[in-house]
Amino acid sequence: MPHSSLETMDLEVFSAIARLGSFSAAAAELRLAAPSVSNRIAGLERRLGTALFVRGARGSTLTPAGQRLVGYARRCLDLLDEAVHSLDTGTPERLVLAAPNSFAATVFPLAFGALDGLAIAAHGRVAHSREVVEQVRDGSAHGGFLLTQVATGSLRSERLGSSPMVAVCRPGHRLWGAPALTPDDLVRNTLVVYRWDAEGEPLAAIFDHPERRRDTPVHTTGSPEAAIRRAIDSDHVVVVPRFAARSFLRLGHVRLLPVQLPRWSVELRFVYLAANTDNPGIAALLDSLPRLRDELCG
Repeated sequence: MPHSSLETMDLEVFSAIARLGSFSAAAAELRLAAPSVSNRIAGLERRLGTALFVRGARGSTLTPAGQRLVGYARRCLDLLDEAVHSLDTGTPERLVLAAPNSFAATVFPLAFGALDGLAIAAHGRVAHSREVVEQVRDGSAHGGFLLTQVATGSLRSERLGSSPMVAVCRPGHRLWGAPALTPDDLVRNTLVVYRWDAEGEPLAAIFDHPERRRDTPVHTTGSPEAAIRRAIDSDHVVVVPRFAARSFLRLGHVRLLPVQLPRWSVELRFVYLAANTDNPGIAALLDSLPRLRDELCG
């Protein structure tokens, strides 16, 4: 199938339906007639020779083929957007950075701070770790931040540090001030444990205990910030990477618990293409690596 048979509007319509889960919602957002949206997807499915959506009473979900296409479609649209932006000489230079959701809330503010005083407008994009690598490699992102469990191949990679897992609770929690704790001491507490991928499952498993009651379960989440918010608002104990808890600890919103955890940690890295070394935004971030390392892992 020739590449020219894929039109930009086809990808925009496809991406909107994938994001919104509805043909009608995509039509409303794109200001298109509903039949036009249906006809575009039907034509796209004919050209690709496969179904992209399963239509149901509650909306439309991606087929396996649609799931494979959606990342490529979004990156194609992002590249077109970057191409148009790069030709606009009346705006600041744009720097696109990508990071996983679990790292974005911490690292993007630091990255934006590294660009203070420069005529550079940064755009922080949330993506899965493998998508971060793909976006940096194909140029739809200039640089990316990773909790590295993926191969980066030919990309240049700068280590930001290693962040250990820590247990935190709200001030005044009944366990706060204990001299030392083991995972078994948390059996009467509901827990929220950060699970970054399949490798994080054994960490959650160490809190399983024969005496743990059904009403004090161990929850897991891919968002450390969501876990910390739960600790602030309840008696839950949460286990997260220290980098994610740093600002909350500084503000006194949570306190460290002296739980003797196994030596689990997450590795933090910044990746970019060698060809982007001279990009002013990437150069500014590389110059700021010592400060980023100190802020994240110091």
